[in-house]
Amino acid sequence: MRRGFASKQYSFRRENRCALCICVLMLLSIPVLMFFQLDWAAYVVLGIGGVMFYLLFQAYQHKVTDFFDQVNEGMDQMLSMGSDVFLPEVEDHENVFSRFVSKLSRLYGAMRVAEENADEEKRVMQGMIADLSHQIKTPVANIKMDLELLSKRQMSPQRHQEFLERTLHEADKMDFLIQSIIKMSRLESGAIQILPEQADLARTLANALLSVSAGASRKEIGITVDCPQPLMVRHDPKWTEEAVFNLLDNAVKYSPEGGTIEVYAEMRESGAYLSITDHGIGIPEEWQGAVFSKFFRAPAVHNLPGAGVGLYLTRQILEAQGCYVTVRSAAGEGSTFSVQFL
Repeated sequence: MRRGFASKQYSFRRENRCALCICVLMLLSIPVLMFFQLDWAAYVVLGIGGVMFYLLFQAYQHKVTDFFDQVNEGMDQMLSMGSDVFLPEVEDHENVFSRFVSKLSRLYGAMRVAEENADEEKRVMQGMIADLSHQIKTPVANIKMDLELLSKRQMSPQRHQEFLERTLHEADKMDFLIQSIIKMSRLESGAIQILPEQADLARTLANALLSVSAGASRKEIGITVDCPQPLMVRHDPKWTEEAVFNLLDNAVKYSPEGGTIEVYAEMRESGAYLSITDHGIGIPEEWQGAVFSKFFRAPAVHNLPGAGVGLYLTRQILEAQGCYVTVRSAAGEGSTFSVQFL
């Protein structure tokens, strides 16, 4: 499909240059004819020149009118975001008409890109809503069922406590999901400020490890840590802890029961380096480039809790501090997420 090209070409110089030169020469010849007392010839030349100038003006006016009629039609097509937009093409690339068409073509290109981005955002949002609906529907159904059983059945105190704990666990899952969405929204809107300072990365890492310790214990996952203390690095302790927690939480979530996770940190010439390695399900090569995208979830993990927000938040938080995060993974072998602090 053609976009931003003309169905008709226009030239506002070459076609009229000769005629204009002839008119000018004829007008300049009038004083010469008058000097030689050829008045009748001067009047004839003046008449012919006037007629030619009038015809030239009319032709130019018609061409300009036709040009802007097609521009107007093209702009109507642009506003309706049609698949084909025909703007007039000007042969003389240095005049005002050519620059005008060029800017219109660039504007249309930007509009198409914006429309495509909006369509992609809409598609992603629809997928996210469907995924969130699935993630929320399950804990809500479980909570409703547990509460109905608690209200209608007589049971032992131990059994009663089990139902309460399960209900609380489902509520925690919903809260985590909602809080992740809120954090993402605040970060994107600029409501959250990332304020790096010289602080101990080892302490930040320890706080993040403490947050995942309960989940790791439930799955009997061993976490080994090799990190010098202190490890002074310029970073925002609060939000870097959030970013590292997301990496650790993913490592725990996708590791098998009884598995191991290795955490390694050191100071290099380029800055502090942190890596988190698990031996879980891994990420297929075709999905590795998308794991940090908003709401992305690989097909293999759709049945596991999550909404595809954690790694997106991690990247946004780290990049806001001038850091970068990468992943190296193999399906069925595990993943290593690396963070380079600058």
